[in-house]
Amino acid sequence: MINQLSNTMRNSLIVITILIIINWLLLSSNTLAQPIDNSRREQQVLQSIELNTDLILENANPVEKQQLKNEKYARMQESEFKFYRATNYLFWQDFANDSRIIKFGNANTKTWILGDCHIDNFGAFNNDKGEIIFDMNDFDESIIADYQYDLWRLAVSIILVTNDSTLSKSEQEEVVDNLSETYLDTLAFYVGNDEETKIYFTETNTKGELKKTIEKAAKKTRQGMLDKWSKVIENQRMFDFSSEKLSLATDVKNAIESGMLDYGKTLSGNLNYDPEYFKVKDVAQRLNAGLGSLGTPRYYVLIEGKTDALDDDHILDIKHQFQPTPTYELFSLYDRINYRKIFNNSAQRHALAYKALIKHADDFLGWIKLVDNNPIDGDFSGDYSVREISPYKKSLKIKNLTDKNSLIEVAKQWGKILATDHARADKDFDKKLVSNSFEKQVKKITDGKHQEFRELVREIAFKYAQQVKVDYDNFVIEQIENKGNRE
Repeated sequence: MINQLSNTMRNSLIVITILIIINWLLLSSNTLAQPIDNSRREQQVLQSIELNTDLILENANPVEKQQLKNEKYARMQESEFKFYRATNYLFWQDFANDSRIIKFGNANTKTWILGDCHIDNFGAFNNDKGEIIFDMNDFDESIIADYQYDLWRLAVSIILVTNDSTLSKSEQEEVVDNLSETYLDTLAFYVGNDEETKIYFTETNTKGELKKTIEKAAKKTRQGMLDKWSKVIENQRMFDFSSEKLSLATDVKNAIESGMLDYGKTLSGNLNYDPEYFKVKDVAQRLNAGLGSLGTPRYYVLIEGKTDALDDDHILDIKHQFQPTPTYELFSLYDRINYRKIFNNSAQRHALAYKALIKHADDFLGWIKLVDNNPIDGDFSGDYSVREISPYKKSLKIKNLTDKNSLIEVAKQWGKILATDHARADKDFDKKLVSNSFEKQVKKITDGKHQEFRELVREIAFKYAQQVKVDYDNFVIEQIENKGNRE
């Protein structure tokens, strides 16, 4: 008996020791900044920006790294909203341990979220049925977590873009309240049915500026998209490298061609891999794309399509995927271990998030592993998401929303879209990832408390928008001083 007890204790100690070691390794691999200490906020914010930028650019050559950093920092100085877009990691450092999340959230109110939800991460594009839809469109930071993080970040972005408008504070409050209320009402509508798995947003069920955005997108053509990025020489289509947004990628082309068959195995839509259809005609490096992800290795791949005609080619967007920011700030030891069990890599996670949140997702959606066999001038090795560049991509123009009513109209639709996507990404998508009815749980915890819910979202939106302004001002001052020192 004593020997058995001794063995049990020894085994328990071994398990505990292993867990401590694993935790240490996971924490030591977290190269992002720790939660911000408000007493040292200015310094820590600047350090976090530098640290995150260096992480994205760690495999770039020194000259390219400095150029990309200068470009990114210049764009971040253009407005408070662009600064906010570029610093999602600050949002998560500030809110990951916010105790207010439990007021309307618990372990059962988790679902797939966008993870970087702001107004510019919605737009028009085509689905796999060829329809033009308006929906969320950037899944680099998507993860399973509490729904409120998406709603809070979206609400903050609304305040930031309307701060310079003619709207009064009370009118801004109305816009955010309509976002929150429509979100809750939409979730309540889905309780007890599966309508969220059927609904998506086209010109038939949208209105105002959203509907106009879809209609404008529908006027675009594949030929127009191809002409934007490529040219035809001697009856051969190739990328147009006179564009400042593209550069040669010879070594990467070899790696992509080698990995296309494995990419084909990740397809799960209406397309089956065909070497002729997916024949690589040309590859280009995409330069200066995005803002938060600016500098992330990214490539455009021109493929043959159905025939050898020049007008049915497709362009694939291949983008290096990092572990999403929320996992660094939000996840426990168990969550981190579980993340690695569920997802083979972050590019696979990106594809699953896209399929969970979007109805009729891109048929070209998948992932590919690239290996740089000659990493002398930077290393592009890594796991990459793959999706098609939509010929019908179109952003909503916020400048067209000139009054309170037009903003409320759009905010209600943002709320409905967000709620629908969150609801269909629960057990309706994969019970192994989210085991419960998300909308039922949220309705249960918010029932009779909609006013309190709206007040919380509103409070967070305004207060954090003020904090973003302070952080932005400090960043701009720091950049001006650095420039003066260099000169």
